[in-house]
Amino acid sequence: MTTRRSLIAGAAAATGAFAAPAIAQGRQEWRMVTAWPKDLPGAGVGARRLAERITALTEGRLTVSLHPAGELVPVQENMDAVVDGRAEMSHDMASFYISKSPAFAFFSAVPFGMIAQEHNAWITFGGGQALWEALGAKYGIRAFLAGNTGGQLGGWFRKEISGVADLKGLRFRVQGLSGQALSRLGVKQVLMPGGAILTALKSGDIDAAEFMGPVNDAPFRFQDAAKICYWPGFQDPAAAFQLQVNAERFASLPAPLQAAVEAACGEENGRSLSDYSARTPAIIADLLGQGVMFKQFPPDVFEAFGRSVGEILAEVVESGDETVKRVAASYFGFRAKTMLWTRLADQGFANMRLLDYGYPK
Repeated sequence: MTTRRSLIAGAAAATGAFAAPAIAQGRQEWRMVTAWPKDLPGAGVGARRLAERITALTEGRLTVSLHPAGELVPVQENMDAVVDGRAEMSHDMASFYISKSPAFAFFSAVPFGMIAQEHNAWITFGGGQALWEALGAKYGIRAFLAGNTGGQLGGWFRKEISGVADLKGLRFRVQGLSGQALSRLGVKQVLMPGGAILTALKSGDIDAAEFMGPVNDAPFRFQDAAKICYWPGFQDPAAAFQLQVNAERFASLPAPLQAAVEAACGEENGRSLSDYSARTPAIIADLLGQGVMFKQFPPDVFEAFGRSVGEILAEVVESGDETVKRVAASYFGFRAKTMLWTRLADQGFANMRLLDYGYPK
């Protein structure tokens, strides 16, 4: 009897010794760096929501720790950090990496490009995701849509823009392809982080600035220094967020965990756009109460923007490699086709909705 009890006790001890490590080996903790300050409305909150959702969907088998902008690595090094192992994933925008390849811009926002639902359709069902994966493979990443701002504003201005002539010498905080296009119209492109914009507007170091949209602009208090806000945001008809993941680490995950990451990104992509859409109307009303004037760019300014953007995009494609050409061709082709349906459906209905008829309020 004593011997039997000893054997049972020994077996129990052995089970206890091996069970904990076996469970631990089935769990991983990944670090998510972001391009956003902690809990920045919209983007920052969405990144936190995504990290928590991945953790929940995997029941803790893949726990994601969140590291806001600059906490773990400088924002400009997010992709490099994901590739070299300082982090496993990053929540930001693909367009941040056009210095590596101009093709990245098409997976976030292109001036005069596609609106949010059109862009989602291209990525999901128009061949965009496969092209994105091919592009990412060259850099060691795998990326997924993980949020969207929806429509944006054209920027905050200290003085009125009456025509194209007023753009000459304008010191404008604007990034990417939009900045390059505006430079051809005499605008002096200025680059600076979002947190520095208000001080620069107040001091007169810049005359105008665009950032992301009402949800993100209002907390920075740009309205304290610039009372004219132009619309719509030609530079970003919608801005898609991404979750980029180290490709090798993602491939090493069990299939259920890979599926959970993709599912969480898909959920957040929809939630983020809904979040921005729900918050924006009240923020616009509040800005109007603070004396902000919302003005539409004059037609000749729009036309000049469009021509300049077209020239820049043509040059980007012409000078790009085969990957850039394939991505651009797919994007432009889908845009041309979807514009007709958007005009017949959403744009047509939105115009009809402006007519003067009785409707409950």
